[in-house]
Amino acid sequence: MHYIVVDLEWNQPLNHQNRVYREVGDRLIFEMIQIGAVKLDSERRVIDSISVLIHPSCYLRIHPRIQRMTHLGPDELADAPLFNEAMERFMAWCRQEGDDFLFLTWGSDDVSVLQQNLDFFDCHPDMPPLCDIQHQFSDAFKLKNRMGLQPAMELMEIRPEEGRDFHNALHDAYYTALVWQKVPDIANTAEYARQPKQLIHPDVNHGRVKGEAFDSLRLAMDSETARQPKCPTCGRPCEVEEAGYVPQAADKYIGLAKCRQHGNILVRLRLRASQSGRVILAVSTAKATPPNIAYIHTKQLQIRQREERGLRVDPEQALLNAERSSVPFED
Repeated sequence: MHYIVVDLEWNQPLNHQNRVYREVGDRLIFEMIQIGAVKLDSERRVIDSISVLIHPSCYLRIHPRIQRMTHLGPDELADAPLFNEAMERFMAWCRQEGDDFLFLTWGSDDVSVLQQNLDFFDCHPDMPPLCDIQHQFSDAFKLKNRMGLQPAMELMEIRPEEGRDFHNALHDAYYTALVWQKVPDIANTAEYARQPKQLIHPDVNHGRVKGEAFDSLRLAMDSETARQPKCPTCGRPCEVEEAGYVPQAADKYIGLAKCRQHGNILVRLRLRASQSGRVILAVSTAKATPPNIAYIHTKQLQIRQREERGLRVDPEQALLNAERSSVPFED
């Protein structure tokens, strides 16, 4: 048995109005541009690594934010193979030590993006499922919340290495492998295999409001769309709790609203900064569960305590520096 830690980088359309996105966006939201992987033997020793660049077929212009983060642009991808050839190279490398291996990845986003690319390009390699070792890591160390890769490295006292910048698929796979080496027991790794989720075209309305543009984050948060979200059952406007929304990430907020007929409603805000500097807001709602309510109230208390200690984050700047747009899963 050997293990292959996989990380992906992908491109996205410059905007949701361009011709290509209107044609293929319902089937390909993110187009892969790099596969990075690190191979470990049965003792979890790193024995090999690979980086496979992929020439885009649909979204030919690299989004400026993606290029800034990954340092991958037209020059770097000019001579790269197309998706099917890149996958063939990658799978041949995976099987150099035999067919008995597991795929590992940090989180579940890569699982769904990979599957959508495989489906879109009609590529069907014989491959094992991807195991979410972020979840395994959280369980192993009894963490209440999932950790990002960098915080997990800090917890395990793993320092970034010179020349290995984050947001490069190969480097992130390498750091993920180092973190996974710290998990004390990996006998149950296969139990963390994840099935891909269905990615949705943002224009498809499943209890969602199509993205609206505002001149600032503050205006977006104070808008009628955010303050009076619609009940997913009856469609009537609901009033958001006085305490408002709490951030889960720079581009994700969560809160509670109340429908007079259907009770507590869970409200999710997803935001992104456009190239023109405007803030795009999309809202989704669902029936709130007791764990949802407890979680949000706890987060509200934690934020108040941090603010009392003078620990404040500029949300506008945080959104501009958001590392990666949210992957739009179908709820």
